[in-house]
Amino acid sequence: MEKYIRNNETISGRLHDETVMMDIEQGKYFSLNPVATRIWDLLEKESSLEELVEELLSEFEVDEAQCRKDVSDYLQEMEKLRLIKKSA
Repeated sequence: MEKYIRNNETISGRLHDETVMMDIEQGKYFSLNPVATRIWDLLEKESSLEELVEELLSEFEVDEAQCRKDVSDYLQEMEKLRLIKKSA
């Protein structure tokens, strides 16, 4: 089962209910909405897609299929931007 974790080259902080982050290596700035912020928080420790979906379903009223798609899309985008990485 693939697991993901934050890239430790990314600095993040809170601004109200959103997260702002800076990837030092890339010199890029990013802003996350509240749900993406929650996913980012969960990625402080290694987590699989299934673990993330399970946690979000317990916290938000959302359809499971939609949650799985959105989280999968988010992980792919964050991996492409090198903000997260797959862990061994």
